[in-house]
Amino acid sequence: MKLKLSILDQTPVIKGGNAATALKNSLNLAKMADELGYHSILYAEHHGVEAYGSSSPEILAATVLANTKKIKVGTGGIMLRNYSAFKIAEWAKMLALLYPNRFILGLGKAPGGLKDAVLALNGHKLPILNNVNEKLEEIIAYLKEQSYKGAELFAQPTHISTLPEVTWLGSGESSAKEAAKYGISYSMADFIAEGSNTEIQKMYLEEFNPTGYSDLPSFQVALSVSVAESLEQARRNAYGMVYQFVESRKILAPKALKPSEEVETLISNSEDEELFNALLDKVIIGTPETIHSKLKAKALQYGTHDLVLLSNMFNEGDRIFTYKSIIEQRPSD
Repeated sequence: MKLKLSILDQTPVIKGGNAATALKNSLNLAKMADELGYHSILYAEHHGVEAYGSSSPEILAATVLANTKKIKVGTGGIMLRNYSAFKIAEWAKMLALLYPNRFILGLGKAPGGLKDAVLALNGHKLPILNNVNEKLEEIIAYLKEQSYKGAELFAQPTHISTLPEVTWLGSGESSAKEAAKYGISYSMADFIAEGSNTEIQKMYLEEFNPTGYSDLPSFQVALSVSVAESLEQARRNAYGMVYQFVESRKILAPKALKPSEEVETLISNSEDEELFNALLDKVIIGTPETIHSKLKAKALQYGTHDLVLLSNMFNEGDRIFTYKSIIEQRPSD
């Protein structure tokens, strides 16, 4: 099985650092990923959160598209509850026109931030949560230049030759069913999901609607990874990222990435130790010599060759080492 490897970049901010450095790191990582031959790089959306430097994945995606040559670039993803379907369709078509076959429109239904941020994004009013699927339907109609609910309205630019790939982000069964219903790709976030969810791929394929947006299903799994010269170092390098996962599980705004020593002190004999260890066990830990076999085993477990990899490290050099090792040690299969 030849793996299709992509990167999920959350533009991590480290303790004592800032968003400007994080964004510079994201651009450098994208250029490296382009040269190494990664399939795609996707940018996350977070609001009012210290841990991540990008609140506008569509702007970061556009910047990266302009500064790379071959790699596909996308949003991973745009949180639908916060924006109008019409505007999303407009800028998505614009990027698809300017960069044909390279832009991926990743969409999701998570908040993208805690309550105050979500309220600010929605004019200081509570968002309507039960219309997210309607927004997805509306976006698809505008992308395909079809009438939505009888309205004579089109999203510029029109008559683009190549529509963007549309991916639905989620971590469970209901999101997979939604992606299948609308005939779009599904990207499952294994790194935050509870349990294994290995049956979801089969269900997605069985329920996929070939008369929807696309006629071919596409199932992707997002994994957290850490690679170092030793397994112990790779494990420790993942501590800051996993501690942020703990904060998210507790419905807290994740703080900037902490060094492993500080995380160790915070976790040791705390009420979060069990959760921390459970989430750490979900990280794919390896050395340059072992990481590819571990990724392949995970791909076989989920029945897909399409993996997107998340690696947030306190030291940017460790993050770069992880992504370089995965590609450079990849077998020729």
